[in-house]
Amino acid sequence: MKSPTKTGTVALVVRFDGNVPILIESLSEDSEIAILQASVDAEQPEPLQAVYSHRERQRHEDDEFGNYVEELLSQSCVRPEIQEHGVQWLKSKMKIERFVKSEREATQVIAQYAFRVFSESPWRTDFFLAGPSSKVRIRVFPVSIRDKSRENAA
Repeated sequence: MKSPTKTGTVALVVRFDGNVPILIESLSEDSEIAILQASVDAEQPEPLQAVYSHRERQRHEDDEFGNYVEELLSQSCVRPEIQEHGVQWLKSKMKIERFVKSEREATQVIAQYAFRVFSESPWRTDFFLAGPSSKVRIRVFPVSIRDKSRENAA
């Protein structure tokens, strides 16, 4: 029996310098792509700003909760089962961080290849890259406003 094909999405945010496309950012998280799409649809002048704001809010919430767990674990009067849950949460968080790092690295590899495909055929703004067991949808979002704060990170 053939295993099901996994499908993900990578969004490329590009700007043009004349006719030359420049990759500003690549996204693979569905919520970030949806935020970007909504910003583009609303014709916001800097559509990536909403994505960066979302990331910052998420980071702040994660840090806040992590600080709470650490504070809870440092108290001597906490029941052992609560301490165990806190330790399990910290272990899960470390696993998730490793997974996110791996996903980010994979996204960069896919984005670089997809950007080359797009650069050679700029009319291709929504296409698929496929392998034996996975398929990635590539969506290209051209932006006209130069986002200097993130451009060098790409």
